Amino acid sequence: MRYVAMDFETGNSYYTSACSIGLAYYEDDQLVGTETFLIRPPDSVGKFHWYNVKIHGIKRSHVKDQPTFDEIWRKIQDKVDGSVIVCHNAVFDTEVLCRCLEFYNIPLPTCQYICTVKVSQKVWPDLENHKLNTVADALGITLNHHEAGSDAHACGEILQCALRETHCADAQALAEHLGMQLGVISPAGRRQCSSAKKSGTERKSHTGRHRKTASNAVQGKGEDQ
Repeated sequence: MRYVAMDFETGNSYYTSACSIGLAYYEDDQLVGTETFLIRPPDSVGKFHWYNVKIHGIKRSHVKDQPTFDEIWRKIQDKVDGSVIVCHNAVFDTEVLCRCLEFYNIPLPTCQYICTVKVSQKVWPDLENHKLNTVADALGITLNHHEAGSDAHACGEILQCALRETHCADAQALAEHLGMQLGVISPAGRRQCSSAKKSGTERKSHTGRHRKTASNAVQGKGEDQ
């Protein structure tokens, strides 16, 4: 099975303010590559918020000459499409991905995804908490927290550790073993990764609904993710 562990950092509370993406590529249990990109968000998202900058250290001035998300997508699309995306707090990172694609009128890829927050809660329930840095530390995974490339790699390694711990062959088997349902992203719609097999809700992807606008803000990732 092909996996893409993915992490976004955002400049403020808008999903389309993505300013960095980290990716770690796996073929079954083998890490086969990593990539990290700085991203220049659209002007419409406004200024970077001081709190986000405090978390990841990326300022507007750092990305003013960097490629926009649509340019980066052309480089990574073939690696992401058809893969299982792996995120720590997948509801955030997958929403950033989808909103950025919709902003640039780009069709959503077809892929499944799994959330390593949910996985770690089930596989290692006795941890103090299930923040990325806590889980990584418990598993001996090196992490430079809130550097997108390092976060993505740590996320991918958490999944690999969970597969070994449970003796599951792949993410689908792991989800079934843990009573989870993999999330789905596709041009036809989306379904959240859920902790109960039948509780995931289908929802249509309103392509263009957030296009060319910075509306529908959300609180971005904080220090606890």
